[in-house]
Amino acid sequence: MLTTSEDLGMISVMKVATSRLTSADFAALKKAQMAAEERGRFAHLVDLSGVRRAAVSGLAALLEFQSAAKSNGSIAFFGAQPAVKAAITKLGIAPLLSLFDTRKEALAHPAFRACQLAGVKSVLLVAGAGSRMAPISHDTPKPLVDLLGQPVIAHVMQHLESFGLRDFILNPGHLGPQFHTRFKTTAHRSIQFFNEGQFVNQRWQPAPLGSAGTLLALQAQCAAFEEDFFVFCGDALINIDLAEMMAQHRASGAEVTVAATSVPHEEVQKYGIIEADARGRITHFVEKPAPEQTQSRLASTGIYVVKPSALRHLTSSDASPQGLDIAQHLLPEILKSGAALQVYGAPFDWVDIGCPKDYFAAISKALRGLIAGVSPEAQEVRRHVWLAPGAELSARAVVVGPCYIGPGAKVSAGAKLDGPTVVGAGARVAPRALVQRSILMPNTAVAPGTWLSDMIVSADWAIDHRFADGGTTTAVPMEGVTHAEVAQAPVDLPRVGSL
Repeated sequence: MLTTSEDLGMISVMKVATSRLTSADFAALKKAQMAAEERGRFAHLVDLSGVRRAAVSGLAALLEFQSAAKSNGSIAFFGAQPAVKAAITKLGIAPLLSLFDTRKEALAHPAFRACQLAGVKSVLLVAGAGSRMAPISHDTPKPLVDLLGQPVIAHVMQHLESFGLRDFILNPGHLGPQFHTRFKTTAHRSIQFFNEGQFVNQRWQPAPLGSAGTLLALQAQCAAFEEDFFVFCGDALINIDLAEMMAQHRASGAEVTVAATSVPHEEVQKYGIIEADARGRITHFVEKPAPEQTQSRLASTGIYVVKPSALRHLTSSDASPQGLDIAQHLLPEILKSGAALQVYGAPFDWVDIGCPKDYFAAISKALRGLIAGVSPEAQEVRRHVWLAPGAELSARAVVVGPCYIGPGAKVSAGAKLDGPTVVGAGARVAPRALVQRSILMPNTAVAPGTWLSDMIVSADWAIDHRFADGGTTTAVPMEGVTHAEVAQAPVDLPRVGSL
């Protein structure tokens, strides 16, 4: 029996070619498995498309191999020819075999998807001040803004981890110590910090380098990248097929692959627009063009796969990495050199949280179940009403979902919530208060009789999210809204639920 192997992340794909599968082939499969595990592969896919026929003893060998290999990791088969599938069905062993029709179907299974990109590094860019997100970003870095119980960046990491990505590099800048407090390396996740700032007289002073500057400094100071790596923004939710993107990148031979999504033509002025040929080769970038300046609707999402060698296009001409940007400096230099840049344009969801208006829209979509992989970290105690651990909701409060009540928050009898609405961690809503289509920031108290509509509020400021699009935003304190710790505690009343 002829067996060839291909490594895909932590997966070994073993192709079997034989005119007739018999019990004697078990030894060859076992040998290929052992060789793969010596290379550090702990999941195995067996390609049966080259097997013409299978004896009963050969099918028994597949069962024995699966049973033996499962003790060390995941295993499955795919691509069986009709004659082989018929023999499996006749013997009645189909339920016992992990059998898929195609390689793509097998790789999409969670057990194998989570192994495809193991060992690949991911840079999550978090240094920016997030000025368009003001005033929310004054006290909280944009990637750490809460989204139904978890920071936005935690949702991003969960999607990455579903493909086996576990090695994360973060570059804290604006309010950098908050990242150190929030994230630690665990047995399942490696977090490395590349600080873009420092303490001066016990006060943190950010010193962001720019996205390309960060990559250059990481390579120059830490030799961080030996193989192709991902770059993400820490404040945009995605459901992109990262394994497919990496496979396309490697097949293309490009220096950098850029994930792009189609936007309405009348909105191209909001984005960096990519122009590409029929093969997906990038030919031109236009930063925030007027609609009449380009026919392309492909907007860069700030998601990249980068070859380490791509960074040489900047190191030769720039003594300092300070202020260098991927889109404005690195990619144009690569184009100028004649090297290849590729666009990844397969459809995917991209929820960019750039300003308070975007933030409320993201929460509204997530509460309605419209963002894949994002749901409240809470118990649903009424229809479309979620209560986080430690939250209290009076049985005599009126709540029209969707609403999320965060950890330690309290909603008193006689209060009314009208969704989509979020009551942040530790917040208080007093009797006769109305919170409608709004977000209460953590530790915010709404006094009796106060009405809020279409607002994002804290004790220190309030903004109408419908118009908070990143331009000049008027944020002033709102009457009836204070810090929760100085608010009068509500009377203890019957509760719908408490976690």
